[in-house]
Amino acid sequence: MKPPEPGKKPKPARRAQAGAAPAKPHKSRKEQAAETKERLKLATLAILERVGYRQMRIVDIAKEAGVAVGLFYHYFPDIKSITCEVLSDFMSAMTVDARQSPRGDDLFQTLRTQYLILIRHFDKHPGLMRCMIQVSDEIPEFGEIWEQANRKWTNSFARYLEKCMGGKRPSADVAVLMAYSLGSMADAMMYEYYVRKNPDLLSRVKSQEHLAKILAALTYRAVFLKNPDMGLPDENEWRGWDKG
Repeated sequence: MKPPEPGKKPKPARRAQAGAAPAKPHKSRKEQAAETKERLKLATLAILERVGYRQMRIVDIAKEAGVAVGLFYHYFPDIKSITCEVLSDFMSAMTVDARQSPRGDDLFQTLRTQYLILIRHFDKHPGLMRCMIQVSDEIPEFGEIWEQANRKWTNSFARYLEKCMGGKRPSADVAVLMAYSLGSMADAMMYEYYVRKNPDLLSRVKSQEHLAKILAALTYRAVFLKNPDMGLPDENEWRGWDKG
Protein backbone atom coordinates (compact mmCIF):
# COMPACT_ATOMS: atom_id res chain seq x y z
CA MET A 1 0.00 0.00 0.00
CA LYS A 2 1.30 3.42 -0.99
CA PRO A 3 1.44 6.17 1.66
CA PRO A 4 -1.00 9.04 1.13
CA GLU A 5 0.24 11.96 -0.93
CA PRO A 6 1.29 15.10 0.98
CA GLY A 7 -1.75 17.22 1.89
CA LYS A 8 -4.22 14.42 1.26
CA LYS A 9 -5.94 12.36 3.91
CA PRO A 10 -6.04 8.60 3.54
CA LYS A 11 -9.32 7.31 2.21
CA PRO A 12 -11.46 5.52 4.79
CA ALA A 13 -11.37 1.76 4.56
CA ARG A 14 -14.26 0.27 2.62
CA ARG A 15 -16.54 -2.24 4.20
CA ALA A 16 -16.26 -5.73 2.84
CA GLN A 17 -18.91 -6.37 0.21
CA ALA A 18 -20.83 -9.58 -0.15
CA GLY A 19 -18.96 -11.99 -2.37
CA ALA A 20 -15.69 -10.11 -2.06
CA ALA A 21 -12.47 -12.07 -1.69
CA PRO A 22 -11.66 -12.81 1.95
CA ALA A 23 -9.03 -10.69 3.60
CA LYS A 24 -5.54 -12.14 3.65
CA PRO A 25 -4.68 -13.80 6.95
CA HIS A 26 -2.37 -11.92 9.24
CA LYS A 27 1.24 -13.03 9.12
CA SER A 28 2.60 -14.82 12.13
CA ARG A 29 5.31 -13.25 14.25
CA LYS A 30 7.75 -15.78 12.84
CA GLU A 31 6.91 -14.75 9.27
CA GLN A 32 7.15 -11.05 10.14
CA ALA A 33 10.52 -11.62 11.81
CA ALA A 34 11.81 -13.50 8.76
CA GLU A 35 10.71 -10.65 6.48
CA THR A 36 12.35 -8.04 8.69
CA LYS A 37 15.61 -9.96 8.78
CA GLU A 38 15.53 -10.32 5.01
CA ARG A 39 14.97 -6.57 4.62
CA LEU A 40 18.01 -5.91 6.81
CA LYS A 41 20.12 -8.28 4.73
CA LEU A 42 18.99 -6.76 1.44
CA ALA A 43 19.69 -3.30 2.83
CA THR A 44 23.18 -4.40 3.83
CA LEU A 45 23.87 -5.75 0.35
CA ALA A 46 22.72 -2.48 -1.21
CA ILE A 47 24.96 -0.39 1.05
CA LEU A 48 27.97 -2.67 0.59
CA GLU A 49 27.54 -2.30 -3.15
CA ARG A 50 27.36 1.49 -2.94
CA VAL A 51 29.92 2.49 -0.31
CA GLY A 52 31.70 -0.65 0.88
CA TYR A 53 32.20 -2.23 4.29
CA ARG A 54 34.37 0.36 6.00
CA GLN A 55 31.91 3.22 5.49
CA MET A 56 28.75 1.27 6.31
CA ARG A 57 26.96 2.01 9.61
CA ILE A 58 24.16 0.23 11.41
CA VAL A 59 22.03 3.37 11.27
CA ASP A 60 22.39 3.32 7.48
CA ILE A 61 21.26 -0.30 7.31
CA ALA A 62 18.22 0.39 9.48
CA LYS A 63 17.26 3.42 7.41
CA GLU A 64 17.64 1.50 4.15
CA ALA A 65 15.51 -1.34 5.53
CA GLY A 66 12.90 1.02 6.97
CA VAL A 67 13.20 -0.23 10.55
CA ALA A 68 14.24 1.25 13.88
CA VAL A 69 17.94 1.05 14.71
CA GLY A 70 17.21 -0.87 17.90
CA LEU A 71 15.45 -3.59 15.90
CA PHE A 72 18.71 -4.38 14.13
CA TYR A 73 20.16 -5.83 17.33
CA HIS A 74 17.22 -8.21 17.64
CA TYR A 75 18.58 -10.06 14.61
CA PHE A 76 22.32 -9.37 14.52
CA PRO A 77 24.80 -8.59 17.33
CA ASP A 78 26.96 -6.27 15.23
CA ILE A 79 27.77 -5.08 11.74
CA LYS A 80 30.37 -7.82 11.22
CA SER A 81 27.85 -10.60 11.71
CA ILE A 82 25.35 -9.32 9.14
CA THR A 83 28.14 -8.58 6.67
CA CYS A 84 29.52 -12.09 7.05
CA GLU A 85 26.07 -13.62 6.55
CA VAL A 86 25.06 -11.63 3.48
CA LEU A 87 28.41 -12.06 1.72
CA SER A 88 28.40 -15.79 2.49
CA ASP A 89 24.92 -16.04 0.97
CA PHE A 90 26.06 -14.06 -2.06
CA MET A 91 29.08 -16.31 -2.54
CA SER A 92 26.88 -19.41 -2.25
CA ALA A 93 24.59 -18.03 -4.96
CA MET A 94 27.62 -17.51 -7.21
CA THR A 95 28.64 -21.13 -6.66
CA VAL A 96 25.16 -22.34 -7.59
CA ASP A 97 25.32 -20.32 -10.82
CA ALA A 98 28.70 -21.82 -11.72
CA ARG A 99 27.47 -25.37 -11.13
CA GLN A 100 24.60 -24.89 -13.55
CA SER A 101 27.16 -24.99 -16.36
CA PRO A 102 28.74 -28.48 -16.37
CA ARG A 103 32.37 -28.95 -17.35
CA GLY A 104 32.66 -30.64 -20.74
CA ASP A 105 35.56 -32.17 -22.64
CA ASP A 106 36.24 -28.95 -24.60
CA LEU A 107 38.46 -26.94 -22.24
CA PHE A 108 38.20 -23.69 -24.17
CA GLN A 109 34.40 -23.63 -24.39
CA THR A 110 34.01 -24.74 -20.78
CA LEU A 111 36.36 -22.01 -19.60
CA ARG A 112 34.60 -19.42 -21.75
CA THR A 113 31.26 -20.31 -20.19
CA GLN A 114 32.61 -20.40 -16.63
CA TYR A 115 34.45 -17.11 -17.02
CA LEU A 116 31.36 -15.49 -18.52
CA ILE A 117 29.33 -16.42 -15.43
CA LEU A 118 31.92 -14.81 -13.13
CA ILE A 119 32.25 -11.79 -15.42
CA ARG A 120 28.52 -11.16 -15.18
CA HIS A 121 28.75 -11.14 -11.39
CA PHE A 122 31.59 -8.62 -11.55
CA ASP A 123 29.63 -6.49 -14.02
CA LYS A 124 26.42 -6.50 -11.97
CA HIS A 125 27.97 -6.26 -8.49
CA PRO A 126 31.46 -4.72 -8.66
CA GLY A 127 31.03 -3.28 -5.17
CA LEU A 128 30.20 -6.64 -3.62
CA MET A 129 33.08 -8.34 -5.43
CA ARG A 130 35.41 -5.70 -4.01
CA CYS A 131 33.88 -6.12 -0.55
CA MET A 132 34.40 -9.87 -0.49
CA ILE A 133 38.13 -9.43 -0.96
CA GLN A 134 38.27 -6.57 1.54
CA VAL A 135 36.14 -8.28 4.18
CA SER A 136 38.00 -11.59 3.88
CA ASP A 137 40.96 -9.81 5.50
CA GLU A 138 38.96 -7.89 8.12
CA ILE A 139 36.43 -10.45 9.35
CA PRO A 140 38.10 -13.77 10.26
CA GLU A 141 34.82 -15.70 10.12
CA PHE A 142 34.20 -14.69 6.52
CA GLY A 143 37.89 -15.00 5.68
CA GLU A 144 37.73 -18.68 6.61
CA ILE A 145 34.63 -19.23 4.45
CA TRP A 146 36.26 -17.34 1.57
CA GLU A 147 39.49 -19.34 1.83
CA GLN A 148 37.72 -22.69 1.99
CA ALA A 149 35.56 -21.86 -1.03
CA ASN A 150 38.58 -20.71 -3.05
CA ARG A 151 40.59 -23.80 -2.15
CA LYS A 152 37.69 -26.08 -3.03
CA TRP A 153 37.21 -24.40 -6.41
CA THR A 154 40.94 -24.33 -7.21
CA ASN A 155 41.47 -28.00 -6.41
CA SER A 156 38.43 -28.90 -8.49
CA PHE A 157 39.86 -26.82 -11.35
CA ALA A 158 43.20 -28.62 -10.97
CA ARG A 159 41.53 -32.02 -11.33
CA TYR A 160 39.67 -30.78 -14.39
CA LEU A 161 42.92 -29.58 -15.99
CA GLU A 162 44.49 -32.99 -15.38
CA LYS A 163 41.52 -34.67 -17.06
CA CYS A 164 41.67 -32.38 -20.10
CA MET A 165 45.39 -32.98 -20.62
CA GLY A 166 44.89 -36.72 -20.88
CA GLY A 167 48.11 -38.67 -21.37
CA LYS A 168 50.19 -35.49 -21.14
CA ARG A 169 48.84 -34.60 -17.73
CA PRO A 170 51.24 -33.13 -15.16
CA SER A 171 51.63 -34.32 -11.61
CA ALA A 172 48.85 -33.46 -9.18
CA ASP A 173 51.11 -30.89 -7.50
CA VAL A 174 51.86 -29.11 -10.78
CA ALA A 175 48.16 -29.13 -11.69
CA VAL A 176 47.32 -27.36 -8.42
CA LEU A 177 50.02 -24.75 -9.05
CA MET A 178 48.65 -24.20 -12.55
CA ALA A 179 45.11 -23.85 -11.21
CA TYR A 180 46.14 -21.23 -8.65
CA SER A 181 48.19 -19.28 -11.19
CA LEU A 182 45.55 -19.29 -13.92
CA GLY A 183 42.70 -18.59 -11.50
CA SER A 184 44.58 -15.65 -10.00
CA MET A 185 45.22 -14.25 -13.48
CA ALA A 186 41.51 -14.31 -14.32
CA ASP A 187 40.43 -12.85 -10.96
CA ALA A 188 42.95 -10.00 -11.22
CA MET A 189 41.90 -9.21 -14.79
CA MET A 190 38.22 -8.94 -13.85
CA TYR A 191 39.03 -6.90 -10.75
CA GLU A 192 41.07 -4.43 -12.79
CA TYR A 193 38.35 -4.10 -15.41
CA TYR A 194 35.17 -3.96 -13.31
CA VAL A 195 36.30 -2.66 -9.92
CA ARG A 196 39.32 -0.48 -10.61
CA LYS A 197 38.06 0.59 -14.07
CA ASN A 198 41.55 0.32 -15.57
CA PRO A 199 41.52 2.58 -18.66
CA ASP A 200 43.98 0.34 -20.52
CA LEU A 201 41.47 -2.49 -20.30
CA LEU A 202 38.33 -0.40 -20.78
CA SER A 203 39.64 0.80 -24.13
CA ARG A 204 40.49 -2.71 -25.37
CA VAL A 205 37.87 -5.10 -24.03
CA LYS A 206 34.86 -4.97 -26.33
CA SER A 207 32.25 -6.91 -24.36
CA GLN A 208 31.68 -9.51 -21.67
CA GLU A 209 31.93 -12.24 -24.29
CA HIS A 210 35.18 -10.77 -25.59
CA LEU A 211 36.75 -10.77 -22.12
CA ALA A 212 35.58 -14.34 -21.47
CA LYS A 213 37.20 -15.49 -24.71
CA ILE A 214 40.45 -13.67 -23.91
CA LEU A 215 40.72 -15.35 -20.51
CA ALA A 216 39.73 -18.74 -21.90
CA ALA A 217 42.26 -18.47 -24.74
CA LEU A 218 45.09 -17.43 -22.41
CA THR A 219 44.28 -20.30 -20.05
CA TYR A 220 44.07 -22.76 -22.95
CA ARG A 221 47.45 -21.64 -24.29
CA ALA A 222 49.02 -21.98 -20.85
CA VAL A 223 47.81 -25.58 -20.66
CA PHE A 224 48.35 -26.83 -24.24
CA LEU A 225 50.94 -24.31 -25.54
CA LYS A 226 48.78 -23.57 -28.58
CA ASN A 227 45.60 -21.75 -29.56
CA PRO A 228 42.22 -23.49 -29.38
CA ASP A 229 40.87 -24.76 -32.69
CA MET A 230 38.03 -22.23 -32.84
CA GLY A 231 36.36 -19.40 -30.95
CA LEU A 232 39.34 -17.05 -30.55
CA PRO A 233 38.52 -13.45 -29.54
CA ASP A 234 40.30 -11.88 -32.55
CA GLU A 235 41.17 -14.49 -35.15
CA ASN A 236 43.77 -12.49 -37.11
CA GLU A 237 45.68 -11.23 -34.08
CA TRP A 238 45.72 -14.55 -32.24
CA ARG A 239 46.46 -16.82 -35.21
CA GLY A 240 49.77 -15.08 -35.81
CA TRP A 241 50.75 -15.80 -32.23
CA ASP A 242 50.13 -19.55 -32.48
CA LYS A 243 53.28 -21.65 -32.53
CA GLY A 244 51.58 -24.86 -31.48
